[in-house]
Amino acid sequence: MTFEILKKKDFRKLMGTDINSQLNKNHIILRFIDFDFDPDEITKNLGLEPLSIARKGQEYFVGPKRVKKVWEFNHWDYEIKTKTNDFIGETVDLFFDEIIAPRINQIKEISQKSRITRLILVQYFYTGCNPGYGFEKEQVKILADINAEIDMDIYCLSDD
Repeated sequence: MTFEILKKKDFRKLMGTDINSQLNKNHIILRFIDFDFDPDEITKNLGLEPLSIARKGQEYFVGPKRVKKVWEFNHWDYEIKTKTNDFIGETVDLFFDEIIAPRINQIKEISQKSRITRLILVQYFYTGCNPGYGFEKEQVKILADINAEIDMDIYCLSDD
Protein backbone atom coordinates (compact mmCIF):
# COMPACT_ATOMS: atom_id res chain seq x y z
CA MET A 1 0.00 0.00 0.00
CA THR A 2 1.32 3.43 -0.92
CA PHE A 3 0.40 6.58 0.94
CA GLU A 4 0.51 10.08 -0.50
CA ILE A 5 0.26 13.43 1.20
CA LEU A 6 -3.19 14.91 0.72
CA LYS A 7 -2.81 18.20 -1.14
CA LYS A 8 -4.87 21.17 0.01
CA LYS A 9 -6.76 21.39 -3.29
CA ASP A 10 -7.64 17.67 -3.00
CA PHE A 11 -8.81 18.18 0.58
CA ARG A 12 -11.05 21.01 -0.61
CA LYS A 13 -12.55 18.71 -3.26
CA LEU A 14 -13.04 16.00 -0.65
CA MET A 15 -14.82 18.48 1.64
CA GLY A 16 -17.03 19.70 -1.21
CA THR A 17 -15.49 23.17 -1.17
CA ASP A 18 -14.95 25.33 -4.23
CA ILE A 19 -11.25 24.94 -4.98
CA ASN A 20 -10.96 28.63 -5.83
CA SER A 21 -13.00 29.88 -2.86
CA GLN A 22 -11.27 32.35 -0.60
CA LEU A 23 -14.05 32.34 2.00
CA ASN A 24 -13.41 30.62 5.29
CA LYS A 25 -16.03 28.19 6.62
CA ASN A 26 -17.08 28.29 10.27
CA HIS A 27 -19.24 25.77 12.11
CA ILE A 28 -20.45 26.33 15.66
CA ILE A 29 -22.37 23.46 17.19
CA LEU A 30 -24.17 22.96 20.49
CA ARG A 31 -24.40 19.23 21.21
CA PHE A 32 -26.11 17.16 23.90
CA ILE A 33 -25.07 13.51 24.18
CA ASP A 34 -26.46 10.53 26.09
CA PHE A 35 -29.73 11.53 27.73
CA ASP A 36 -32.77 9.40 28.63
CA PHE A 37 -35.57 11.29 26.89
CA ASP A 38 -36.76 11.95 23.35
CA PRO A 39 -34.48 14.39 21.45
CA ASP A 40 -37.63 16.11 20.16
CA GLU A 41 -38.10 17.45 23.71
CA ILE A 42 -34.87 19.46 23.31
CA THR A 43 -36.11 20.85 20.00
CA LYS A 44 -39.36 21.90 21.69
CA ASN A 45 -37.70 23.31 24.85
CA LEU A 46 -35.11 25.36 22.95
CA GLY A 47 -37.26 26.35 19.98
CA LEU A 48 -34.41 25.47 17.62
CA GLU A 49 -34.40 23.14 14.62
CA PRO A 50 -31.54 20.69 15.11
CA LEU A 51 -28.91 19.86 12.53
CA SER A 52 -29.28 16.24 13.58
CA ILE A 53 -30.72 13.99 16.24
CA ALA A 54 -30.28 10.31 17.04
CA ARG A 55 -32.21 7.91 19.19
CA LYS A 56 -30.55 5.10 21.10
CA GLY A 57 -30.96 1.85 19.18
CA GLN A 58 -31.69 3.60 15.86
CA GLU A 59 -29.86 2.20 12.83
CA TYR A 60 -27.74 4.35 10.54
CA PHE A 61 -25.32 3.73 7.69
CA VAL A 62 -21.83 5.11 7.07
CA GLY A 63 -19.37 5.22 4.21
CA PRO A 64 -19.65 4.35 0.55
CA LYS A 65 -20.24 0.69 1.41
CA ARG A 66 -23.15 1.71 3.66
CA VAL A 67 -21.94 -0.12 6.77
CA LYS A 68 -24.83 -0.55 9.22
CA LYS A 69 -24.36 0.80 12.75
CA VAL A 70 -26.63 1.40 15.72
CA TRP A 71 -26.67 4.54 17.86
CA GLU A 72 -25.50 3.71 21.37
CA PHE A 73 -27.10 6.82 22.88
CA ASN A 74 -29.44 9.73 22.15
CA HIS A 75 -27.92 12.94 20.81
CA TRP A 76 -29.04 16.36 19.59
CA ASP A 77 -27.02 18.95 17.58
CA TYR A 78 -27.74 22.53 16.64
CA GLU A 79 -25.37 24.27 14.22
CA ILE A 80 -24.67 27.65 12.68
CA LYS A 81 -22.55 27.63 9.51
CA THR A 82 -21.00 30.71 7.95
CA LYS A 83 -18.81 31.40 4.95
CA THR A 84 -16.90 34.57 5.70
CA ASN A 85 -13.44 35.99 6.17
CA ASP A 86 -14.57 37.79 9.31
CA PHE A 87 -12.86 36.65 12.50
CA ILE A 88 -14.52 33.51 13.89
CA GLY A 89 -14.93 35.35 17.20
CA GLU A 90 -17.71 37.42 15.66
CA THR A 91 -19.67 34.27 14.84
CA VAL A 92 -18.99 32.85 18.31
CA ASP A 93 -20.23 36.09 19.91
CA LEU A 94 -23.38 35.90 17.78
CA PHE A 95 -23.94 32.26 18.83
CA PHE A 96 -23.62 33.17 22.52
CA ASP A 97 -25.84 36.26 22.17
CA GLU A 98 -28.60 34.77 20.00
CA ILE A 99 -28.58 31.05 20.81
CA ILE A 100 -27.13 30.39 24.27
CA ALA A 101 -27.90 33.49 26.37
CA PRO A 102 -31.67 33.66 25.68
CA ARG A 103 -31.97 29.93 26.49
CA ILE A 104 -29.46 29.64 29.33
CA ASN A 105 -31.93 28.18 31.84
CA GLN A 106 -33.29 25.59 29.40
CA ILE A 107 -29.75 24.63 28.32
CA LYS A 108 -28.68 24.19 31.96
CA GLU A 109 -31.66 21.94 32.63
CA ILE A 110 -30.94 19.80 29.54
CA SER A 111 -27.25 19.67 30.40
CA GLN A 112 -28.03 18.35 33.89
CA LYS A 113 -29.89 15.46 32.25
CA SER A 114 -27.20 14.77 29.62
CA ARG A 115 -23.94 12.93 30.14
CA ILE A 116 -22.15 15.37 27.81
CA THR A 117 -22.84 18.94 26.72
CA ARG A 118 -20.36 20.23 24.18
CA LEU A 119 -19.70 23.44 22.27
CA ILE A 120 -17.86 22.68 19.03
CA LEU A 121 -16.02 25.22 16.88
CA VAL A 122 -14.70 24.14 13.49
CA GLN A 123 -13.01 26.49 11.06
CA TYR A 124 -11.72 25.76 7.58
CA PHE A 125 -9.30 28.65 7.07
CA TYR A 126 -8.41 29.27 3.42
CA THR A 127 -6.77 32.68 3.59
CA GLY A 128 -3.85 33.94 5.67
CA CYS A 129 -2.35 32.04 8.57
CA ASN A 130 -3.76 30.33 11.65
CA PRO A 131 -6.13 32.81 13.28
CA GLY A 132 -6.18 31.25 16.75
CA TYR A 133 -9.09 31.93 19.08
CA GLY A 134 -9.69 32.55 22.76
CA PHE A 135 -12.95 32.74 24.69
CA GLU A 136 -13.90 35.88 26.62
CA LYS A 137 -14.12 35.54 30.41
CA GLU A 138 -17.93 35.87 30.40
CA GLN A 139 -18.23 33.13 27.76
CA VAL A 140 -16.06 30.80 29.85
CA LYS A 141 -18.34 31.44 32.85
CA ILE A 142 -21.42 30.62 30.75
CA LEU A 143 -19.85 27.40 29.45
CA ALA A 144 -18.96 26.38 33.01
CA ASP A 145 -22.50 27.27 34.14
CA ILE A 146 -24.04 24.96 31.52
CA ASN A 147 -21.36 22.32 32.21
CA ALA A 148 -20.17 22.34 28.58
CA GLU A 149 -17.01 20.82 27.18
CA ILE A 150 -15.21 22.67 24.38
CA ASP A 151 -14.00 21.07 21.15
CA MET A 152 -12.09 23.28 18.70
CA ASP A 153 -10.79 22.24 15.29
CA ILE A 154 -9.00 24.76 13.08
CA TYR A 155 -7.91 23.58 9.65
CA CYS A 156 -5.45 25.96 7.99
CA LEU A 157 -5.70 25.26 4.27
CA SER A 158 -4.13 28.46 2.99
CA ASP A 159 -1.29 28.40 0.54
CA ASP A 160 0.20 31.47 2.30
